[in-house]
Amino acid sequence: MPAAKRPRPTRGRLTLDHAIIAVLLAAMDANRHVSAEEAARAHHIIWSTRRFRRRSGESVDRLVGIVRDRFERDGTEVVLAHVARVVPARLRAPLFAVAVDVMLADTRLERAERAFIRQLADVLRVRAPQAAAIVKVILTKNSV
Repeated sequence: MPAAKRPRPTRGRLTLDHAIIAVLLAAMDANRHVSAEEAARAHHIIWSTRRFRRRSGESVDRLVGIVRDRFERDGTEVVLAHVARVVPARLRAPLFAVAVDVMLADTRLERAERAFIRQLADVLRVRAPQAAAIVKVILTKNSV
């Protein structure tokens, strides 16, 4: 049986800003279809986050472009492995929560999105009980 493939390292470092954008983009594309609601929620999250709100649209567009290029070149698994090394422990559960919020913007989770939630929780080291509680809260929030 062949050894499991390890994600190859990416060239160049991703910053925390890149990592946040990467998680939002991956969440939007988890089911290979970006709904209007998901895109709007991600846009709102980016521009309402203190980290990005004072930046120019050009600056944020450059970040998004860099991350998209990285996804195309290296693939989601490799990029998320790098994200896990960049995001500090104190931001992992909140970042997981905003990713779930993006996926639940249309109030439903498809099979691929549920699989991505499990993958993201694992990558960000969010324990299963905490991940389930976050999903439950975001589902309730978005269905009200």
